[in-house]
Amino acid sequence: MNLKIFQIRLDEQHLQADQELINHFMEQVTIKKSATQFVPGEPDFWSIVVYYENEQPTNKPLKKSNGATKRIAEEEIELTEEQKEIVTALKQWRRDRANAINQPEYLICHNASIEALSRQKPRTLAELSEVKGFGDSKIAKYGEEVISVINAF
Repeated sequence: MNLKIFQIRLDEQHLQADQELINHFMEQVTIKKSATQFVPGEPDFWSIVVYYENEQPTNKPLKKSNGATKRIAEEEIELTEEQKEIVTALKQWRRDRANAINQPEYLICHNASIEALSRQKPRTLAELSEVKGFGDSKIAKYGEEVISVINAF
């Protein structure tokens, strides 16, 4: 059995995207158990813990509310050595960035997004917008830095 944790932020800017992300995930797996907890903060959010089993892997696009799609990387595929190096570099960047702004690393970028970055290797902000986990807000905040890390390889 596997475990995945989601956050559904309640502000208008993030609510729709967060809901779409969890809905897409739930379509791909068999849910065994879940638990929720409301977390007050800046912003308020619901924390959702999902215990699941994998179904057949897919490369199904995630539909966004603005009509665009994002590619979903197949998480079961082993990373190449170069991709592993990119993951390591991106995790170090994330750690440094999180420390600089005094926020948890997962608010900067999730591990699944880092792995998707290493597979897709976006070289422009437009290409970055096709990576799962990178919407307009994250691209505005971190896009140039992420592209710089990836372009180093």
